[in-house]
Amino acid sequence: MGVGCMMKKVAWVTDSSAVLDDELRANKDVYVLPVHMMIDGKSYLDGVDLTTDELVEHIEKGSTLTSSQPSIGDFKKLYDKLAVTYDSIFSFHISDKLSGTYSTSVQAAELVDIPVFNVDTHYLAYPLTLLIKKAIKIWETSNEPTEVVEAIHALKSKLRVYVWIGSLQQLHNSGRLNTSSYYLGSLLNIKPIVTFQEGSLQIKTKVRTWKKATEKIQSYLKQSLGSYQIEEVFMLYGKQISQTSDWVRMVERISEELSITIHPLGTALCLHAGVETVGIGWIEK
Repeated sequence: MGVGCMMKKVAWVTDSSAVLDDELRANKDVYVLPVHMMIDGKSYLDGVDLTTDELVEHIEKGSTLTSSQPSIGDFKKLYDKLAVTYDSIFSFHISDKLSGTYSTSVQAAELVDIPVFNVDTHYLAYPLTLLIKKAIKIWETSNEPTEVVEAIHALKSKLRVYVWIGSLQQLHNSGRLNTSSYYLGSLLNIKPIVTFQEGSLQIKTKVRTWKKATEKIQSYLKQSLGSYQIEEVFMLYGKQISQTSDWVRMVERISEELSITIHPLGTALCLHAGVETVGIGWIEK
């Protein structure tokens, strides 16, 4: 590792499908490009003039909502600005199979005079945020961009994330649940637990009740603990933090040594999966 690499100043860019915690919000080298939201014909910028709580209110009152990714112009404008102060950029984004944001960043990177290291994280919400936090720590000891990217690609394959879908209607409207699955699930009052596989949402299992969902999540966690070390279990909630209380107690019964953190779903998951959606995840070591 050369002296030049050690002195490089890097910026960390993501989109608002990530849900930044206090640590990243306080980091002056982290920049967020907002997703564009359209609500009842009015345009908003996610996280700028629209909060998750406000989005939840719109969803619950039946507003017409759509979203669109940051444009190539949005990316180029930010990258040109960062080129004045920084030596290079790491750009971490929502799964390319769920949004075109990553591809847009790749295209914008070809138009600017600063190295941009793009990462398709395969995730969104706090799992995306967690990978950024891990990358920053790796950079502090490595200072080699390719090592950081390779380490994150290896790490994301060890992430386990499970999401109990709150609204089949919204998942269907988003194009992420086919029509036959939607009608069958609605008819039988069945909701899926979905997971992420290579960036795509995949149905892990289907359950009728919250109790059954909790039992399934418990079995997945115990299976991971049987083969791997787990330090942190993170929870994701849509409308209220109390939605996670059953799963928090379940994790505490399994092991008192596990650290538990709780985070909002963010606007992207609330919009496409419903405000009653709850998620859980961990990294297998």
